[in-house]
Amino acid sequence: MREPGPSAEAEGIAALSGRTETSRRRALARAISRVEAGDIDARREARGLVWPKRARVIGITGPPGVGKSLLASRLAALLSGEGRPVGVLAVDPTSPRTGGALLGDRVRLPADDGAVFFRSMAARGGAGGIAPGVPLVLRLLAAAGFERILLETAGVGQGDHQVTRIADRTVAAVAPGLGDSVQAAKAGLFEVADFLVVNQADRPGAEAMAAAFRSFREGPVMLASAKTGTGVPDLLGALERSLATAEVPAIASLPESSACGAAAVSSAAKAALGGGAIRLHHVGIAVKDAQASASVWQELLALREQARYRVDEFGVLALFLEAGRDSGGLIELVEPTAPEGPVARFLSRRGEGLHHLCFEVEDIHRTLGALAARGVRLVDRAPRRGAGGHLVAFIHPASAGGVLLELKQA
Repeated sequence: MREPGPSAEAEGIAALSGRTETSRRRALARAISRVEAGDIDARREARGLVWPKRARVIGITGPPGVGKSLLASRLAALLSGEGRPVGVLAVDPTSPRTGGALLGDRVRLPADDGAVFFRSMAARGGAGGIAPGVPLVLRLLAAAGFERILLETAGVGQGDHQVTRIADRTVAAVAPGLGDSVQAAKAGLFEVADFLVVNQADRPGAEAMAAAFRSFREGPVMLASAKTGTGVPDLLGALERSLATAEVPAIASLPESSACGAAAVSSAAKAALGGGAIRLHHVGIAVKDAQASASVWQELLALREQARYRVDEFGVLALFLEAGRDSGGLIELVEPTAPEGPVARFLSRRGEGLHHLCFEVEDIHRTLGALAARGVRLVDRAPRRGAGGHLVAFIHPASAGGVLLELKQA
């Protein structure tokens, strides 16, 4: 008796590189449905797909109602017009009636003539407007040959920035008339996003809103109107120039993208990073007056001063406090000594509070090299001299869940 052949469903993922465009898209649609439904075999196969070097993900996020869908449509049309295969993955709120995507593709890309592959997914309780299956679906889209994949979130709050971990570059969209621009500019998402776009730029207050954002963040702030198309080509040009510097896809550093599973990735990553983090060294707190703040900590918990350093490289005075000898992690109070230094800018934007976490590593050069190879966004590609003359380097919040991380040579 002849062994039964693979089913049409089983052939779905294997057929992503099919000969015809129609068969490839059908196979892709089936594969996405299986992954979204939680099919264990489909998920395992998707993890094993090789991410093509040319495929890059552009995240489009921001609060509801700012025009993310139309902006994604404009960008997709421009990219397809340049001859680039484009996929759009839109994460929608979950329908309470069907459990599927609330909006789906009924209101998106009305002029799509087949040049752009579109798929909607229900958020299904995923954090930051990202559905749990998104990383694997992105891998399917890349394997199907799409060089640019636009990932639109479900309309997240100002503090959510999960998309920055998955996308190679992130666009945060806002619009005038949807709240206080100064409060919006302070939100974490808009600080770590690579590009901030004030959409609906033809509306009153757009220029003022852009000016407010420029006073709060260092990254690009652009004006555009997805409705008329104004400014969208400039945004795409800036995105492409920035993507040209991304050597490794951001998704390559995610555990879900490995065929070996999360535990194996964790072990492999630890080995590649020279043993990984040894311990939490200190919690950095930005303060206006380190001595005055130290007195507060000493009165609260009887902490004592361990050391203090003036670090001209970073424009700060660093004062370290500890609970007792060999007690573990320290508190570092960082006071700006330069008016234009990073801590001074932090204080002007956010005021006093948590600034960073610092972990000790065995080999900081090896660790930085491994992180860069995995596409992790680094503030420092080479270590600098920090407090006490130790070698230190920082990881950008966009690659660390919105938290600035410091690495310190043990």
